[in-house]
Amino acid sequence: MVNRNLLGKKTRFAYLALTEPWPKVSGFVKVDLSTGDIQKYIYGDGKYGGEPLFLPSGDGEEDGGYIMVFVHDEEKVKSELQIINAVNMKLEATVTLPSRVPYGFHGTFISKEDLSKQALC
Repeated sequence: MVNRNLLGKKTRFAYLALTEPWPKVSGFVKVDLSTGDIQKYIYGDGKYGGEPLFLPSGDGEEDGGYIMVFVHDEEKVKSELQIINAVNMKLEATVTLPSRVPYGFHGTFISKEDLSKQALC
């Protein structure tokens, strides 16, 4: 996953699902493609989820924004949405969900304008 505002352009940062233990996604890594630096974010003990989704904040920085991911706690049998600051890779918020989100669930946000353009094709 990269900043969608930069699709088709050279990017500095990529966010990749971390599958440890295989095949469960236990977190993700932020890779600095310029320096090779890697930062790891783990969802938590006994927590597994899907691929990260990057949402830009609009501040102009490529990694300025948030990573959102659906996570399931296997011990508590609860699902949540985690929101992580993409710059410092720290958890900003957790939203408890009323029902289970299945592993492998993918998501994206589409603006009204983008949706209208798709309808015209």
